[in-house]
Amino acid sequence: MYLIGITANKEILRLLNEYASDSSLIMSVIKPLWDSRPHQDVRACLILTLLNFIDKLHSNDEKTIVWKILEEAADDNYLPVVQSLFSAQRGSSRWPLSRLINSSENIFQTFINRIQFRILNHPTSLEARLWAWSNIDYMHCDTQKLIEKSKQLCIQFDKNANILWEIAFNQIISCYKQQKISSSSAIVDIIKNLMSRQEEIDSKENAIDNQHDLPIYHRIHRILTILINHINQFDNENKNSFRSLALIILQFDKTFALIIGTLLIKIAQNRDDIESMLILLQETLSENYFENILIRLATVISNKYSCSFIQQLNVSEKLDLARWFIKEKDQGLFVFDLLKNHVFNQSGVDREQCQNLLRQIRQSENLYLRQRALAYTVRWKKKKERNQRQCNQIRVPKCSSNPDMSDINLFEIFDVE
Repeated sequence: MYLIGITANKEILRLLNEYASDSSLIMSVIKPLWDSRPHQDVRACLILTLLNFIDKLHSNDEKTIVWKILEEAADDNYLPVVQSLFSAQRGSSRWPLSRLINSSENIFQTFINRIQFRILNHPTSLEARLWAWSNIDYMHCDTQKLIEKSKQLCIQFDKNANILWEIAFNQIISCYKQQKISSSSAIVDIIKNLMSRQEEIDSKENAIDNQHDLPIYHRIHRILTILINHINQFDNENKNSFRSLALIILQFDKTFALIIGTLLIKIAQNRDDIESMLILLQETLSENYFENILIRLATVISNKYSCSFIQQLNVSEKLDLARWFIKEKDQGLFVFDLLKNHVFNQSGVDREQCQNLLRQIRQSENLYLRQRALAYTVRWKKKKERNQRQCNQIRVPKCSSNPDMSDINLFEIFDVE
């Protein structure tokens, strides 16, 4: 089958390219040549040629032959043959089937569901499966079928699944982004299935080695991390549907509290949503562990990418939000970083209100919060010196024995640039 020779193979490739629009080639050239199992590069070229004819088939015999060849190509062990069945190999504009995306005959969708789906379960090549999971056209496939296949991989722990599951899970994420899924059930089902296997798997693979150490625990953590990284691109309905995950995860293992808190902050749409998150964690966790998580979530909430609702507030609204959590909910530890990073050092903020709020925090019964507030000072504004040679000097106020006066001096001028 490989005796034709390099020169002959090149000539075959040239002729296939030259007569790519002649559908009579199917019966006279392509089928006999394919059946002879030619060189792998010739096989790849044959497939690309066939794709030009897929919407021009007139007889049932032609249709049967073409789809049979395409199915055999989907099982081919030579990766470029498999890759020719995806637009990613040549780019959408150059791939023969791209012109059929909007065809009324649904040929494109049929091809995705019949051929590309087949490669997801390639019988021999992990590399082919990896390519298929990475490049399947999720926009035009049977979404529910793709979700089910992805879910199956996400709860498997064999060698192949350990390599493929994350790419499969990212296909689910892509479907959420494109609003092809309308609830959290797909991901909730995966997590519940994983939880049900904890005793079966984690108890046997506990601290054995880096390849076999609590695979259930770590996969759930990775799933939640991926979800958090992408959830800002979901619509509000889908975001809200993931609130149900919080209690499920915390009942499974309370050490997921930080990542659950981060998820709930990401999907919060108002202060009540954030308060509900704090109440859930406070009711679920021990006092010491709750405070530890609160300190770490304070960093999350002050990150401008973590809570879109807060970042949409102006500086006065952020001050009001922080003051509400401090005075009404006694959660100064949670919002102190937000005040430092996004309120106290901003121009246009009400300085007197900031002074009063900081004084209150410095009297907190929570010693850790009090210590942080006492150690914190608002940056001084650089004075404009008459003498240009002293322009970098900073005027330091005289010490006062009156603590309140010291605070007033400290806040006399905020850093406005």
